[in-house]
Amino acid sequence: MTDPPSPSPPIDLLRGHPRTSLLPVSPLLTATTSTLTSPLPTDSYAASRHPLHYGPDLGNWDVRVEIAGWVREMYGLDKAEEIAAERVCLTSGASYALGEVLRQCTSPVTGYTRRAFVVTPTYYLVGRVLEDAGFADKMTAVRSLPGGTIDFGFLEKELERLEKISPEVSLEEGLRPYLRPGVKMDAKRIYRHILYCVPTYSNPTGETFSLATRHRLLSLARKYDILIVSDDVYDFLGNVGDGSAVDGEGRLLPRLVTLDARDCDKTGAGNTVSNCSFSKLLGPGLRCGWIESATGKIARIVGEGGANHSGGAPSHFASTLLLPLLRPSLTPPQTRLITPLIHRFRLAYTSTSHTALRAIRTHLPPSTRISGGKGGFFIWLEFPPEIDARGVVKVAREMENGVIVGSGDMSECMGGDRNWCNWGRSCVRISVAYQDEEGVEEGVRRLGEAVRRWRENPIQGEVETGVVKEE
Repeated sequence: MTDPPSPSPPIDLLRGHPRTSLLPVSPLLTATTSTLTSPLPTDSYAASRHPLHYGPDLGNWDVRVEIAGWVREMYGLDKAEEIAAERVCLTSGASYALGEVLRQCTSPVTGYTRRAFVVTPTYYLVGRVLEDAGFADKMTAVRSLPGGTIDFGFLEKELERLEKISPEVSLEEGLRPYLRPGVKMDAKRIYRHILYCVPTYSNPTGETFSLATRHRLLSLARKYDILIVSDDVYDFLGNVGDGSAVDGEGRLLPRLVTLDARDCDKTGAGNTVSNCSFSKLLGPGLRCGWIESATGKIARIVGEGGANHSGGAPSHFASTLLLPLLRPSLTPPQTRLITPLIHRFRLAYTSTSHTALRAIRTHLPPSTRISGGKGGFFIWLEFPPEIDARGVVKVAREMENGVIVGSGDMSECMGGDRNWCNWGRSCVRISVAYQDEEGVEEGVRRLGEAVRRWRENPIQGEVETGVVKEE
């Protein structure tokens, strides 16, 4: 008599990072060898320094120059919109960069910075970063809406309300905890509000802000002194052939920082920061990224913050190893090696996205609403009203041959009942980055099986807000 087959481990459709087989180990080994065996700078105060010296505060100049040129090419910007390297500051990834921008450009404890607006559903770990920066009781959720937009009516009313009820805190008072006596106030730039968003292939919905939404958001930012911090980490990861995040000429939609840079006061700081990371493009262990500001001011302020100034650019070593991938080849068509590497990821995610969408339409209730699946890492599902998504998530995780998906509760903006949108009642998030086609197909099939079992025996799931970090 043979034993029954052992249950297979749960399939993980939660993790928001590339599967191990996609990580570009060989190209990074070649780039590392090239960097460390080439003639290296010896002057530890040079603009571009030895990988094992302290880095310049904003990062090696040659790396910043190549990032600026590469980004301009990727967005199809013409020469008139060339990105100055002064606008680029290297970071140790998007999470660190957000925390540092908040530290350098806000003053919530004094009351000068009144509110952090968070477009919801949102990246599920951003709330902790905002809490650490002093916004635990100052977060306000702004709903994303169909059609690539957000609830502007609510946002504008809330901004007007805060203008009327907030105590007037002067710039001098707002800066007092951050500037020692004798330092000029223009050494810093702090804002009245912060707004956090993921405009392109959003985490978790996979949707993209329209160009009209970007223009309107920037207009509000200028009117109410908002600093928009946009996670632009998925822009280069559109599915091959997708047209939802490009303009009429086939170019990637301009970022908020690009729109801001076109006509902002060049002597000021602008109202936008583009937050980018090689973690999403090559591998999260690199802990290397960059911010771009509309002028050079915010990049400089972040780069010259106390911790950066003490230790130098936090990703100095990693960034120097990436330089060979960022430089154009010496032979026509002078392709940068990083571009085909990213295209390889795009091909993989395009395939898993298409597989997931087919499986969703096959195995899940026909009235399930699907968002995303056009680029980036995620697809957002909204079950019909008779299905309790929390219960399905629980059944899926606990059944033999189960599947792990992200409850919609994870994507709530922190801040209690006033920000609660009850996403977990109907919604789940699945990732197309970590599993291959077979894993995605089987994972969605198992999710469909969990829906069937829940219908046979409805159970109440638990609200999930403190989920273990997976990305």
